[in-house]
Amino acid sequence: GDTILATTQRAAFLTASKGQRCVVTSGDLYEPGGGLESGYYRAPLEISSLVPRSTALESLEKTVKSLETVVQRSRSDVDRIETELDELLEDRVSASKTREALARDVEQAKKSFERTRVFLQQTTRRIDSLQNSMTKERVLLEETAEKQAEMKRRLAVIEEERTRLRIDSRRSALSQLETERDQATTENQLIHREKLELETRLSSQHSTLETLRPGIDQIRIQLRSLDSEIHREAARANEAHDRLEIIEKEMKQFDDEKKRLVGNLDSVGDERKKYEEQFVEVEKATRKLLQMMDPLNATVTDLKAGLREVDAQLTIFKGQLRGLGFEKPLETHPDLIKEAEDMKRVLEQERDEIGAINQLAAQQYESQKEGYKHLSVRISELEREKLAILDFMNELERKKLDTFMGAYNKVNETFRSIFREMTGEGNGRMVLDNPENPFEGGLDVLLQFPGKTELTIGSASGGEKSVSTVCYLLALQQIHPMPFYVMDEIDAHLDVLNAKRLATLLRSRSSMSQFIVISLKDSTISRAERVFGVFIDKGSSQIVSLPSRGENN
Repeated sequence: GDTILATTQRAAFLTASKGQRCVVTSGDLYEPGGGLESGYYRAPLEISSLVPRSTALESLEKTVKSLETVVQRSRSDVDRIETELDELLEDRVSASKTREALARDVEQAKKSFERTRVFLQQTTRRIDSLQNSMTKERVLLEETAEKQAEMKRRLAVIEEERTRLRIDSRRSALSQLETERDQATTENQLIHREKLELETRLSSQHSTLETLRPGIDQIRIQLRSLDSEIHREAARANEAHDRLEIIEKEMKQFDDEKKRLVGNLDSVGDERKKYEEQFVEVEKATRKLLQMMDPLNATVTDLKAGLREVDAQLTIFKGQLRGLGFEKPLETHPDLIKEAEDMKRVLEQERDEIGAINQLAAQQYESQKEGYKHLSVRISELEREKLAILDFMNELERKKLDTFMGAYNKVNETFRSIFREMTGEGNGRMVLDNPENPFEGGLDVLLQFPGKTELTIGSASGGEKSVSTVCYLLALQQIHPMPFYVMDEIDAHLDVLNAKRLATLLRSRSSMSQFIVISLKDSTISRAERVFGVFIDKGSSQIVSLPSRGENN
């Protein structure tokens, strides 16, 4: 067929991963697609083997418990080893990082040592060069001193010759000697100046040499310190390397121990599985026997219950007989028995006519009672939740009404003020259709212009409606004032007087908000802070700025 038989789970899994259908002797079936169907193999059992022995069950339970203990201990060992392995891995990583850091430090120290050595060589060469220069300068200074002494001797000779010539009155020779003396003096000055320069250079080189000598000593000290530091770092690197080798050996030992424990765990798992399979078979046999014994136990229980019921009835009947004055049951007669049986049949017939009695009525009553209690509790909870929701809704309605009435009163007061200012002592007010419940009614506006009776906005003329509408719009803006407003020909339907009053009103409120008004009326434009004119020229809009009120003044 197309199914391969395997003895272990691992072999079956590897075979299935290669595309073959494989079954294990324990009954598990591995499909090529990765599916697994669990099962087990049951050897044919004799009927006598279905009855488990208590000793065998106890032994099996002890074995299973011991195996579970071994498995638990092995798992604990594996967990402990894995924890130690992780710690060793962390130590290994830490040691590796330490070794790398030490290697970098050693390399840095070597580079620093090399730089110091090069600097020392350069300093040594510079000192040698300075010493050579000093030697040459000393030689040159000695030569200059000799030249100066020679010049002094020549000068003395010239002075003597000059004296002699003066005595001899040889003017020409004296003049020549004067010239030679001047030349000698000049040369002497040059030599003296050169001597001073050489002495200065020699002193500077000497101070430079004295300055460099402490640096050389300090560099030598640093070299010795760096050399010792390099030796210490090398020792630390060797120590870290040795520790790393020890850790690697310990890790290898732990790996071997882990593999051994995993192998032991696998073998214990196989043995446990075998015992579990036997235990399952024993449990199945036990369940089968219990299923076979259930009807017999039920019959025995019913018979015992019937016997107890008969004993109870017998006790009751004896008590009734004693209540009737009989100390013991009467002797029965066939006629009496027949009469009693006839009476029994009549009573049974009456019972049948009554119908079946619900024997579960008591249980059903208890169930219904519990359900009723649960529903009562739930109804109470729902009632409380309903009341809470109603309270919340009432609170929302109250807040909504308070908010609305606050805004309404504010707009109404502002409307009264603006209307009075616009009309010159006129009276305007807003009225609710249903003051008790304003959300179920509308809103009307009552107007009373100076010298006229009060009327609704629907009965007002077009100009009066325009005035009241403008006042109402401005009053609405007081709820949420804005930084600026744009109004397009708001004065179009107003007469000159009301247009002037509107412009004056907007002018007075311009300190709180900026009003941009598009208007064609001079009465409005004349009260503006700034005026911009727009006209069409050659198919495009042109804007002209007129002087402000301050500029006109």
